[in-house]
Amino acid sequence: MKTIIPDFLALYDSKTKFELHDLETYINRHPEVFDQYFPNHCPKTEERLQAATDTYPGKLNDIRTMSEKLPRIIEEIDGVYTKVFNNDLAINYTILVGTFGSNAFVTREIKGDIYFATEKLSPVTEHLKVIVAHEIGHVTHFSFADRQGMDWKKVDWIHGLTTLYTEGVATYLSRKIVPGLNQSVYFTYDDDGDSWVNCFEGNKREVKQRFLQDVLSGWDTVKEKEWFRLSGGSYFGYNRLGYLLGTKYVEHLVERVGEEEAFTFWNGNDMKADIVAWLKK
Repeated sequence: MKTIIPDFLALYDSKTKFELHDLETYINRHPEVFDQYFPNHCPKTEERLQAATDTYPGKLNDIRTMSEKLPRIIEEIDGVYTKVFNNDLAINYTILVGTFGSNAFVTREIKGDIYFATEKLSPVTEHLKVIVAHEIGHVTHFSFADRQGMDWKKVDWIHGLTTLYTEGVATYLSRKIVPGLNQSVYFTYDDDGDSWVNCFEGNKREVKQRFLQDVLSGWDTVKEKEWFRLSGGSYFGYNRLGYLLGTKYVEHLVERVGEEEAFTFWNGNDMKADIVAWLKK
């Protein structure tokens, strides 16, 4: 496990005022981390970096808390996964202070690298456990298909149907590993998501139809942002509704074919066609 939070805090605390050039110094010290973070998980612009510099003071206490707490939580949840699935994945974890882009992500190039950006996370223990379980869920999910000989070159990673399925499985697994919390926590990783879930539940049919429409008319980055990114939400007023939709699909798939088969369904089956058929129901 690698954490570069102590370096950030040492640099921050050494300055009377932490400024843009200080942030750039921190970023340049860790190219192996920020080459993964920028630009796929956060745009690297002067405006973004300056905005981050201005926002850090209000998040600093939370970042300090997570610097102590998050490594222990990662070890705990990793251990639960190993016990439940008898699957030692040797995951590489990196904990950083980013510039208010993605809160966490798994690299596609290496199916064992997970990054957590603490400035975007809630410091509440239960919230951290859920997002850690979600990200480890991705790696666990990939491992099931990998053991079956999945040809990863054939995976259409940029298509919304693939994202819907993979995010659905990761959310399903997070609820299995960290059970008993309010439903919205599994999607927003905080206590502010009830209205978001209620929007989905109250408009479920319309959400399915709109997603289907977007799929059939051709997927693109604008639709990816609308359904799966924090910058979306123009259709129904709430972003990342694709996560909720994906979880519903995976629940349906588990009921239909069983849990183990659902986790490997994209290997040897026409997953896209199956999701489209479900969306049409």
